[in-house]
Amino acid sequence: MKLQSFMHVTAVSVLLCTGLVSDAQTATAQVIDFGQIESFETLGTGTQRGGSPPKTIVDDGEWHTVMFTILDSNAEAKIYWRSPDGPQTMIIHGRSVKAFQTAGEFKIEALGDATRSFKYGYVQFRLKSNKGT
Repeated sequence: MKLQSFMHVTAVSVLLCTGLVSDAQTATAQVIDFGQIESFETLGTGTQRGGSPPKTIVDDGEWHTVMFTILDSNAEAKIYWRSPDGPQTMIIHGRSVKAFQTAGEFKIEALGDATRSFKYGYVQFRLKSNKGT
């Protein structure tokens, strides 16, 4: 059963990453310790519009890795998350794939007015207990 779960997670991750195939020259690498993943938790897609309140993806106080993909965009995406070092924010311009390690909080917001938006997908993994924290 573990192999089947691993294959499911791998397939979903590959699907989320396909949005960057044409932008391969601008892609960056991020290190993910797959040995720290306890379980696949959820995946989702959606559209975030400017002027809307931030959408909460994670708000449970648990450790997660969120693989976040912007598939199409005419707005800047503002990402809020709580890292092991404290609250963080990041602005993402255009299509992108990023991985975030969260300490239980992850939100997204489209900057601009209601004519601006971005389409996104994400995969959320629960991490094993983080070394006694």
